[in-house]
Amino acid sequence: MRSVHITRLLNNLFFTVLLVVLSLGRSHAQENSPFTRYGWGNLVPSTPIATRGMAGLGAGYVDYDPRYDLKVQYPRSQTVNFLNPASYAKLRMTSFDIGLDIENQTLRQLNNVDKYKASFANISYVQLGIPLSRKHSLGMVFGLRPISRVNYNIQKRGREYNAETGANIDSTLTTYEGNGGSYQAYAGLGKSFGGFSVGVNAGYYFGSKDLSTRKEIVNDSVSYYKGNFKTRQTFGGLYLQGGVQYAAKLSSKMRLVVGGTATIKQEAHSSRDVTKETFVYAANSSSSSTISPVDSMYSSAGESGIVVFPTSYTAGFTLERQDKWLVGVDFSQSNWNDYRDFNVKDSVANNWKLKIGGQFVPNAFGTKYWGRVTYRLGVSFGPDYIHYAGKQMSQYNLSAGFGLPVRPNRFSNQYSTVNLALEYGKRGGKNDLLQESLFRLSVGFSLSDLWFFKKKYD
Repeated sequence: MRSVHITRLLNNLFFTVLLVVLSLGRSHAQENSPFTRYGWGNLVPSTPIATRGMAGLGAGYVDYDPRYDLKVQYPRSQTVNFLNPASYAKLRMTSFDIGLDIENQTLRQLNNVDKYKASFANISYVQLGIPLSRKHSLGMVFGLRPISRVNYNIQKRGREYNAETGANIDSTLTTYEGNGGSYQAYAGLGKSFGGFSVGVNAGYYFGSKDLSTRKEIVNDSVSYYKGNFKTRQTFGGLYLQGGVQYAAKLSSKMRLVVGGTATIKQEAHSSRDVTKETFVYAANSSSSSTISPVDSMYSSAGESGIVVFPTSYTAGFTLERQDKWLVGVDFSQSNWNDYRDFNVKDSVANNWKLKIGGQFVPNAFGTKYWGRVTYRLGVSFGPDYIHYAGKQMSQYNLSAGFGLPVRPNRFSNQYSTVNLALEYGKRGGKNDLLQESLFRLSVGFSLSDLWFFKKKYD
């Protein structure tokens, strides 16, 4: 009876979280990070929720139990690890995965006690994994996930001076605003040859970025037109990622999986509109940021160019004791010095990240529910890819997570797991001009079922 109550609780949790995400998505609170001005914005955590509690391990992670390799019965759900497509080869269940994020962000300025807080919610990914052939270890995955976000609205007060005489002109208010982001729609294949697996993800990478800088002269007696410089840009291009994994059986209950992935430097076609204009704020609008153009000094529509995205590599391993624990390490490097947007480098630089994490199950086949829960911990650190105020920002992230099994219905081939991850992250040190911290709650639902099997009895 206790397991039934827990199952009902987890089902209620799913709908509660979904309602919270929808309500937050309709609210006015949103991310407001000046760092998203650079590159193509803040990189979102592109990791399955099941591994996010372990710092986002992925290169050497595969959710697979060889004891049930070719059997129809697979006693639990399987997580799809889209970080390494080689892991698709070990899919034994058709698995639908969806991840949801709820974040709280705090932005602080050096030598300023004031701080800005924002809460927002996003869908982390949606994907479907299908075992095309269990006998030949061939699996396929389809998915859609966000890659980056652009969202900021910053105001700066100052004074303008005559460049020739140095004489004071007047006080000014400058508003920097941006929104947009990028996404990835992909399909992947994985094939295993004994302990060696290879895989590839391919798809379409696309996004948009709207940036504007509005300046107005603040004067009590004289009215001036305001100036606006804005660009609207979109891009789209093919995406390709390869991965390998090798699984070695060290003993009857110990397994080592070593893996690596690589994404080659890619060029995407881009189009942008550039406008320089004077404006006034619309008098009858409910939004103070709604502008009404007065005169256009410069306008160019449909400019064509190229956005170059960098090469990135990840290598790592996991060491697993069957039904008990798993530990792992990932190291990744991205060559952001190769990034170009209409042949402009922007304030970005090469970066790396080290991830260390693990999980533990007290009693995988016990009668007590909390003994069958998976408990996870992780830490990651490394320099950010963004340069701010002439300095590369530091980053670190602490995480914890839980894998909550949902009791299947009797005589059912459907298995579900609710994965929770809690993260605290910080960007920038105590001497940096800006420091950003965030708390993230992530909820993932792995829903697995057996497809394409002939019934023996009706």
